[in-house]
Amino acid sequence: MKSKRNFWIVFLLLLLIHAVVILSVTYFPFADVASHLAEGTIYKYYNQASNKFNEYYTLHYFFYPNTFHLFFFALPIFSSVEIANKILHLLIVISLPPLIYLIIKEINGNRWFALTGFVLVYGYNLTFGFTGNALANDVILLILWLWLRTLDPKSNHFLNMIGIASFLILVYFSHAMVALFGLMMVGAFLLYRYKSNFGKLVLNSLVLLPLGALIAYWWFFLQKSAEGTTAYTPSEVSTGAFMKEYYAREFWTTYLDRVKFLVADNAQLFSGIVGKIVALLLTLIIVVPIAVLLYQYLVKRNKAIPLNSILDPNNKFTYIVIFFFVSLGCYFILPSRIPGQEPLYERFSTILLFAFIFIGSKISEFNTRFFAYAATLVAIVHLGLWAQYLYQFNQENKNFAQVFPQDNSKVLSYMNYDPFYRGRMVYDHYQCFYIIQHQGITTSKIIDYRFGMIRRKESGGLPSQERMYFNENPRKLLQKADYLLVRGKIPANHQRILDSLNTFTKVKDVDNWHLLKRKSI
Repeated sequence: MKSKRNFWIVFLLLLLIHAVVILSVTYFPFADVASHLAEGTIYKYYNQASNKFNEYYTLHYFFYPNTFHLFFFALPIFSSVEIANKILHLLIVISLPPLIYLIIKEINGNRWFALTGFVLVYGYNLTFGFTGNALANDVILLILWLWLRTLDPKSNHFLNMIGIASFLILVYFSHAMVALFGLMMVGAFLLYRYKSNFGKLVLNSLVLLPLGALIAYWWFFLQKSAEGTTAYTPSEVSTGAFMKEYYAREFWTTYLDRVKFLVADNAQLFSGIVGKIVALLLTLIIVVPIAVLLYQYLVKRNKAIPLNSILDPNNKFTYIVIFFFVSLGCYFILPSRIPGQEPLYERFSTILLFAFIFIGSKISEFNTRFFAYAATLVAIVHLGLWAQYLYQFNQENKNFAQVFPQDNSKVLSYMNYDPFYRGRMVYDHYQCFYIIQHQGITTSKIIDYRFGMIRRKESGGLPSQERMYFNENPRKLLQKADYLLVRGKIPANHQRILDSLNTFTKVKDVDNWHLLKRKSI
């Protein structure tokens, strides 16, 4: 099982089957995906006669971060944003294990550890619908690989550095927070490698200038300008004031929760404690080698990875250690939220596990046939669990598209009383498929995000999308709505409000979905 041929058979088969699974999906049970698809649809078809987008929404995307998906979905090679989204998910999923393999190869690690990367392909960010964040994570690995290549005297240093600068810009347009991580990571690499050569440090640091300029322009000009418009609801406190209060009072209370990085990437496979147990069992293939390494260092005093070699600025593994500490710092020091944006530190759980994989691949005790079998088994079980998870969700929603009205000139509001699939709230944005599939107008959280690129047009008067499952008041939603999309059973107090208004009548029932229509239209 240790042979190179067997590894590639397993590796390529897993990639192929994951690709088939992704391409077979109609609806992804990933929370924010529908909102990104709606943004892409509005951007792609804005100002067209087939819709009224320009009457209800405004666009803010020029030089904005987190906008890669808009441009990708709008490419003319895709007949719809849903097809483009499927291809984007395919690229994110099937590129991750090869990138992990390339980095392991660069540091002369055990290639079988690349199979453990499959455990993270449906990671925390991807399955919460943070698609840009998941894409940016992959690009960070590509940047790490290019940096390791710069240490190879046979590699073209100039081209590698140009590649790093270019991919840092791609990370910015994928996700701003990961771009900041990339800035810290490459900055730490540069400081350590050229700590004794100030001239080379300054010269090579030029790769950070384009990204740094973009971040500064966005934060100090674009974002401040956007938050000054009437279409934006300002935060109750400034980011600086919030951070001061957070670290003084709340920060230390989050540390027990931060251990959840061990289960964050697969816990949604099942609801409750079962999901966490399954996720932990899958993650053991990544964390057990690190536990063994710590045992060797702290108990047996056996330096499995010599400290002197780690301190060598010309040693590729040195930068894996730096990568580990940067990701560790982001996960355990960043806050859980800032005004208008959450979660924060949780998004780095997957990157931290990447570092675990790279370090584990250098532990000689795991260069065994048993580990090869174990990694293969875990990767196959993980694939089977996710294939079933995605299949069941699509079976439950196979008739979902039938619930929407065909008239896209009206306004649809959303009353969601059953947001869960296996314990994860995945239906928060499913009203957005009225935008996606019909170019219709609907209330949505996308117009209220602090860092969003689609905002409400004041003259359109769309209210904020309230969360009915938290018993928030539906009256504003009802006032503007021509149609109501309802998921689940309306509770008695909200039903009384509907009955008292006597303005809506039910016109469709599709499984757990219901459509109500204003009587006057």
